[in-house]
Amino acid sequence: FLGRNGGWVAIAGVLAALGAVTTVCTTGMIYASLKPIAQWHSRFTLPGYLIFSAMTGGVLFNALLQVFGVGSVAVLALSMLATLAGWGWKLATWRYNDRLETPTTANTATGLAGGTVRSLEWPHTEENYLLKEMGFRIARKHAAKLRRITQVLAFALPALLLAVASALPWPVAAVLSVLAAILQFAGMLVERWLFFAEAKHTVTLYYGR
Repeated sequence: FLGRNGGWVAIAGVLAALGAVTTVCTTGMIYASLKPIAQWHSRFTLPGYLIFSAMTGGVLFNALLQVFGVGSVAVLALSMLATLAGWGWKLATWRYNDRLETPTTANTATGLAGGTVRSLEWPHTEENYLLKEMGFRIARKHAAKLRRITQVLAFALPALLLAVASALPWPVAAVLSVLAAILQFAGMLVERWLFFAEAKHTVTLYYGR
């Protein structure tokens, strides 16, 4: 900044980095602390936030460095490795969620052990805030398709583009790096939508879901 990287500039940079990490951690813990949503209340949520933030931040930082012609081999390599790590973590998270068995049922919620408790009538005729925000339903085939889109856009293509960029000179490397950042941004938008759409709140038991 203004040709300086020491003194107050260094202190401000360290504080900004610590603030960014703290923000990511607190945001991740907001979701990880919600016990009624089993898909979020797991060991995968907080590390996922940290990995994805490092991944997307690294890819974007690499793109900026490449655009200004000061690309770093280390930054590019770390961005690619972070993308592959994020891909593996996302697959592990999906695998965990698919095998997840919610311990709460209509029977346990009402305390009735005999028979099977089921809803006969909704308490109202139209969907309310709880159902729209906490009871979203997505078809299995649509979820599978969106997962494939996420893998291609957020992980596979960016990693491939970064690998190719590492072997090519500027400005081709810059173009590929920017394209990797754009594709990853689009893929993470799909991933975030799935993060909310696939989560199921136990309040939906009240509505027979």
